[in-house]
Amino acid sequence: MRVSIIVITRNRSQYLAAVLQQLSRLDYPDFEIVVVDSSTGEEKEKSAKLAGQYRAQYVPEPRLGQSLARNTGRTFASGEILAFTDDDCLPERDWLSRIVRNYSDPDVWGCSGRVVPHRSEAAANLFEEVAGQDLGETRRIFTGKDVHFGIGMLLANVGKVFAKHMKSKGPAPWCVGHGSSMSFRKIALDQLGGFDNRLGAGAPLKSGEDIDINYRILKCGHNIVYESSAIVRHNHHRMTKEDVYKTRYVYSFGGAALMYEYRKDPLMFCMLCGRLFQLLIKITQYKLTGQKELARTFREDLRGFWDGIAAQKKFPRDTRLKP
Repeated sequence: MRVSIIVITRNRSQYLAAVLQQLSRLDYPDFEIVVVDSSTGEEKEKSAKLAGQYRAQYVPEPRLGQSLARNTGRTFASGEILAFTDDDCLPERDWLSRIVRNYSDPDVWGCSGRVVPHRSEAAANLFEEVAGQDLGETRRIFTGKDVHFGIGMLLANVGKVFAKHMKSKGPAPWCVGHGSSMSFRKIALDQLGGFDNRLGAGAPLKSGEDIDINYRILKCGHNIVYESSAIVRHNHHRMTKEDVYKTRYVYSFGGAALMYEYRKDPLMFCMLCGRLFQLLIKITQYKLTGQKELARTFREDLRGFWDGIAAQKKFPRDTRLKP
């Protein structure tokens, strides 16, 4: 089964070199690398040179937007399976082989891997505490039932509004996987119209493109596997605390826009209300207990929540996307 690994990058050739080197060491026998580059000036030249050095297909994309770049990569990919990772990530040698084995089941349309921090630093630790992407060591299979609303689902998740960061304990589609380590059948993305170009870094709604595509696949009745043994190490590159706050704002912005988009779905409507309730509770809690960093984190979340809803109203959904 041939795989196309799509890496998108912009003005970060020093990071791109590391991920391409890591991908060149993968133990899977049949894959290609597609580098979609939105860089400018000398960085564009450096990225093109690196792609050639590692025999990767180089695709310049002058337009901005993470989803748009991923969709561009999809059109140039020849593999049955499209795997995505970021230019600041370092996949383990067996990452791809552990992902691909899940596609022996025809009901599986997607498979995500585990994302762990590359190294421990103060700001990176704060990021993992409040926004980390590590969904844990347990392999899970998600089906359409996981995004159907019911009283049992509501009761099982109501207590989670008091959590700091739900990670693997969150309800689908939030705990299914992240864009740093995800894969899909190419035919699935083609049928669904690809990623939503409004979502993701560099786009109007800032984030959430990975959550959105997972949600749409599950709503169609197909399965997604979280393969915890397929590991990618996320390199935070000396992230500062200010970076953490900005990231939380962006995540909350895209998440709120996504929930508001699907607000007619009872599941998403309850999540939207629950998220607002959670933010108000956590801000109050951390103010009262004097935990300033966490209080500010959730204030940024709340600001992103309102801004995301306002932005969604300005950018209507592309009707070509399904469902």
